[in-house]
Amino acid sequence: MESMSDPQYSKMLKALEAIVTEKYISASSFERIKATLDVFPYELNRDQICHVVVIPGSKEEISEIMRYANSIKMPVFIRGSATHLGGNYRPHTPGIVIRTQRLDTIQLFEDYGYFECGAGCIVGPLVDQLAGLGFFVPMAPGSRRIATMGGLVSNNTSGHVIDASVGKPGDYVLGLEIVLPNGEVIETGTRGMRRPAGTDLTKFFVGGDGLLGIITKIRMRLVPQVKQSYGIAVYRENSALARGVQRMFLERRPAPYFMEFMDERSANFGFTHNKLEEPGGAVNLFVMIGSSEEEAASKVAKVLESLKAEKPVNAYRVEDKEVWHKMWSSREVIGSNLMQQTGGQLSAAEIVTNLKDLVTCMEDCVHFRDGMPLLSQLDMHLLGHIGGLTFHPAVMIPREWDSKRKRQVADERFMRETELNLKYGTCGGEWGQFGKRKDFFVKRYGENAYQIVVNLKKMFDSNNILNPGILEGYR
Repeated sequence: MESMSDPQYSKMLKALEAIVTEKYISASSFERIKATLDVFPYELNRDQICHVVVIPGSKEEISEIMRYANSIKMPVFIRGSATHLGGNYRPHTPGIVIRTQRLDTIQLFEDYGYFECGAGCIVGPLVDQLAGLGFFVPMAPGSRRIATMGGLVSNNTSGHVIDASVGKPGDYVLGLEIVLPNGEVIETGTRGMRRPAGTDLTKFFVGGDGLLGIITKIRMRLVPQVKQSYGIAVYRENSALARGVQRMFLERRPAPYFMEFMDERSANFGFTHNKLEEPGGAVNLFVMIGSSEEEAASKVAKVLESLKAEKPVNAYRVEDKEVWHKMWSSREVIGSNLMQQTGGQLSAAEIVTNLKDLVTCMEDCVHFRDGMPLLSQLDMHLLGHIGGLTFHPAVMIPREWDSKRKRQVADERFMRETELNLKYGTCGGEWGQFGKRKDFFVKRYGENAYQIVVNLKKMFDSNNILNPGILEGYR
């Protein structure tokens, strides 16, 4: 029921108003378009614009919406902040958009050792609030000031945080509250400190790409706050920087909490923008954590031993926190600053290498655009979460380009991303595995593996109304 007559449309609005009240429904063109756009550079097709935006405030309301949507076979798309960079948000067909912003409660159960939050809670403020109470939440997506906890857990992404240091969000999730596509509500996991062994339905939804159910509440264990210490290493050559990181792992140094890379051009731009001297080469910025400042500083010293063996221009522990935050923000906000300066739209790939081939992969990323009809015409910066063996070749797309060319650039970007991740036997660690990455999933894991996911989706969602198109790659 994707096309609707006026009487059908009015009937649907009245049915939804009966569930959430008129206050939390919008059928205005502006809200419908805004709720259908995502971060992709190309324009929205008119026939993709949603029918209506609904903002429920409880699992019960979401349950009723899903039961109603099933009764009329209406697609339902879940929207947190739509910062997903793999194409998972943009619908391919009209439907109901459920925004999760009212699911924003936070409850601390310190006696039990966990906290619970609604799926619509924004990551940054949640992390800051718990830090103020002495707790550490190991999540730091680049979009944390607007990204939601529901989206983060659905993708099981920790963002810039290095997996080898503290793991993924799923390692801290004790349980979930879920509304299934048919409207049934289930709870998964445990209220204890120890996660279940064996079959645990939590695992179907953490990193489930939004395919199998709607996360409404998240229970995560509380972790004591940590201390941080900071370091920097600057290299004339990208390859020397990569060898330093290889050496760090092979010499069994403590894994960094963050370790970020900027090529020389990007580092010069970021440092100059923050009124720092140009670093004089490619930059490796890293953060170590410990239960005390002394422990964190000791870890910095151990990592620097490995990094210095590759003859950096400079490498040292950064003790001035004000200077450090200028350095760090030069990397963290470089994308937005570049877009402000150039007026273009930044589009970045995600290339993950294995440890053995880190230096080779670095060189492949330097030549990321080579041989691609439109990508090769664009300006590129090379950044990455080097401690997570991840690169982000980022091109700047002119805003004045038409939508067809912008879409072609995105397609070329994912094509080259697929080629390199297949080459190194890896997969994306931040953005989920479907949407624009569906073809990669089939090539990487095989048609049989893909059919397992298809069949799982059918079992949970027989009418295929929850976030349809993600699994099919219609983005």
